[in-house]
Amino acid sequence: MDRFPEALDGLPDPVVIVDTDGIVHAGNDRVESVLGYDPVELEGTDVESLLYDPYGGTSGENLERYVSDPEPRSMAASLDLVARRADGSEVPVTVSLGPFERDGEPYLVVTMVDVKEQRAKRAELHRRTRTLEALHEATQDLLKTTDRELAASAAVEYVEEVLGHPIAAIWLYDEEIDALEPVAWTDRADELIGDHPRFTPDESSISWEVFESGDPEYVADTHADADRYNPDSLIRSELVLPLGRYGVIDVGSTERDAFDESDLAVARLWAATVTMVFVRIERERQLRVREDEIARERDRLEEFASLVSHDLRNPLNVAAGNIDLVRARFEEKNTESPELDAVARALDRMEALVEDMLALARQGETIDETEPVTLSALAQECWGNVDTAEASLTIGDDFRFRADRSRLRQALENLFANAVVHGGEDVRVEVGALADGSGFYVADDGPGIPDDLRGEVFEAGVSTDPDGTGFGLKIVAEVADAHGWSLSLADGDGARFEFRDVALAPAVTDRA
Repeated sequence: MDRFPEALDGLPDPVVIVDTDGIVHAGNDRVESVLGYDPVELEGTDVESLLYDPYGGTSGENLERYVSDPEPRSMAASLDLVARRADGSEVPVTVSLGPFERDGEPYLVVTMVDVKEQRAKRAELHRRTRTLEALHEATQDLLKTTDRELAASAAVEYVEEVLGHPIAAIWLYDEEIDALEPVAWTDRADELIGDHPRFTPDESSISWEVFESGDPEYVADTHADADRYNPDSLIRSELVLPLGRYGVIDVGSTERDAFDESDLAVARLWAATVTMVFVRIERERQLRVREDEIARERDRLEEFASLVSHDLRNPLNVAAGNIDLVRARFEEKNTESPELDAVARALDRMEALVEDMLALARQGETIDETEPVTLSALAQECWGNVDTAEASLTIGDDFRFRADRSRLRQALENLFANAVVHGGEDVRVEVGALADGSGFYVADDGPGIPDDLRGEVFEAGVSTDPDGTGFGLKIVAEVADAHGWSLSLADGDGARFEFRDVALAPAVTDRA
């Protein structure tokens, strides 16, 4: 028979034609370029010598089954086999079978598609997937670490165990000495290097350059790099990755150009993860320091409150009691003493100062619980607790929200008292909900806050009243801040204080 139809020469893959006994009758040109055989060499050979099933069975049996089956089969019908190349090497192929007849005899067109590259890509994809899954698990473990040095030790262990690179080390930046200090390394790195060096800006090194620039660097052949730190190092290829402002991680190999693009990408990902962990550890440390500072400040405030409530009040009470005795004696003699009245006013002033300082000191206490509060009811309750003289209170749109009732009462009473002191005994005070529903306001028609004090009105000790303590509005600001509200002084006539970002509560009747 003719060797094969000429159309087979145009096919991109190796093709052979076999009979029902598995004997090769012809092959196309691609047989030689892919498998190394001259097509003529294959004529008369058994297909068993060319193809075999790596999972058992014989290719001849499979081919015979396809040829003897009377049902026509698509060329898409395929077998996963291995082809033997002329040089003795092997290549995985997918074999497609197409039966046909020639002069009444059945034959098969056997097309072999080289799937070596495809399978290699599939295996590489599987490896990368497994690596990323392992990195994810390693990240979860690393995020539990609260110490930077322990995190560094775990990070280099994962480089060896997960990424498969046994030579790795981490240097962390020491700000006090302006140097990169080695803090963690693998056993293999310890065997090769021994005492890991300290890197400084005064000496040439790839690690310091990467730390300073923030850009990773891959050196395929360290012996060809003039900037290498140790000319006699056994490390031939090295990947140096920055860890932000914290340091660098070095991954090395004793072989030249040992890392491919996949290695570089995964290593960069791991370096970014380690940097993120260092950021979290630093923030948690700063938070702990801040919490310790707050605790110490709270202790000082409590000590101050104790001093105010005990050590200052006792002599004030003694002085006030003695004034009463002296005044009684003057009354017995039907005489008056303006100086005594001045002393009494001074003591009242000191008592007011003590009260405000005590209240301010206790603002450090956090708000643990809130409850639903109706603005109108609480405002009227507070109004009744303040000496408002001839002043009047107007309630605008009502507002129901959540707050610490005791702390808010303190703030409202301070605002009401402040309005009477600065606005006069007949001042008009209004309380109501803001138009946008975000909070409430307290306003009066008094003279307002002078322009030169508006920017600092909530600071301690600031007051327009020469006899004022300057703590009243500071207490109001502290109460708002403790609730998470924003407090501002609105423009316009009089004084208008607006509380925003207030959490609403269900609209039901307040118990007050």
